[in-house]
Amino acid sequence: MNAKLKKLSMRVNALSLRERFLVFAVAIGVLGALTDYFFVSPLLEQQKAVVAQLDKKSTDMDLIRERTDAEMMSRSVARAAELNAALAQGQREIDAVEGEIAALGGKGAGAVAVSSMLARVMQRTEKVTIVRIVQLGASHGGPGAPIPPANSPSARGGFEITLSGNYLDLMAYLGALEKSLPQARWAALNLKADTQPAQVTVRVITGGES
Repeated sequence: MNAKLKKLSMRVNALSLRERFLVFAVAIGVLGALTDYFFVSPLLEQQKAVVAQLDKKSTDMDLIRERTDAEMMSRSVARAAELNAALAQGQREIDAVEGEIAALGGKGAGAVAVSSMLARVMQRTEKVTIVRIVQLGASHGGPGAPIPPANSPSARGGFEITLSGNYLDLMAYLGALEKSLPQARWAALNLKADTQPAQVTVRVITGGES
């Protein structure tokens, strides 16, 4: 082994300075190529694969985000349209009820019309329930009496209504109803607090002479 190294050393020593430089340059080039092939290139390929994978995941996330945003926007638009339609329908019903209440405050109304109007009004609250609506008679103002002709001088429009619910809710609803009938006269009010829920019966005169 020493002899071989000694012989190789003698060969190198026998080379000129230019030949030595070329030998070292070739050796360095070969080592660089081997290092690139076995170490650098595999690492670069792994890095490229990782970057491509990250880019793909980022693209997929962007697509998912865009789809989610589009779906949420679509649902929001549809929900807003439903709410607008419900509000418009509710406003139309409120306008119709207010018109009926205004007409009821200026003249007498039959039991059927009163029942229909109040039933529509009562749909707006879950706290008060209509128990009974009775048309007032002409001769004595009591419930259940025969109804005189509308053009009779003694005819008097009015009704007796019985409501059921919490006491405070009943009073609040009657106060709102009284404001809606400014020309009506409240002839009598009877409260039964011994029942659950409480009941209140009120007699309202909406037209005619007392």
